[in-house]
Amino acid sequence: MSVNKMRGLMIVFVVFCAPTAWGCRHYSPDKRMDGMLQRLTRDLELTEAQQRQFDQYKTELLIKAREVWAAHLNTFDELGLQLRKDTFDQGRIRDIMSQNAARRQELSALFIARLAEFHRMLSPAQRTILANKIEKMNRWRKHHWRSG
Repeated sequence: MSVNKMRGLMIVFVVFCAPTAWGCRHYSPDKRMDGMLQRLTRDLELTEAQQRQFDQYKTELLIKAREVWAAHLNTFDELGLQLRKDTFDQGRIRDIMSQNAARRQELSALFIARLAEFHRMLSPAQRTILANKIEKMNRWRKHHWRSG
């Protein structure tokens, strides 16, 4: 194949494949969550006071979630160090995993507490909208995450 034909094929390849690659954006968890929460607040039609409280809860939960995620990533660093050593310290890894589990439990407890407070702020109509959204999300997850 001549050089000119190769160049032509490469140009065609780039022209057709580049838009596909650019269209496959992977958003950070923060951006995905922000988009989800924006849709939620729009659909719930939150009042000004509800929106302020909601934003406070969101910030608090995000900070805690980032702490949990950072600790999780540090676990892999420690695991790598242990695997490089002559002797593997199982107790050290168990301690780190236990600490991570405790952090996740704290995050879960905080989430449940803030969800209960948020629930008390909502009107009955808003609660119904929120419940319907949760049910819709659950149906989607069951459909997309089924095994087999």
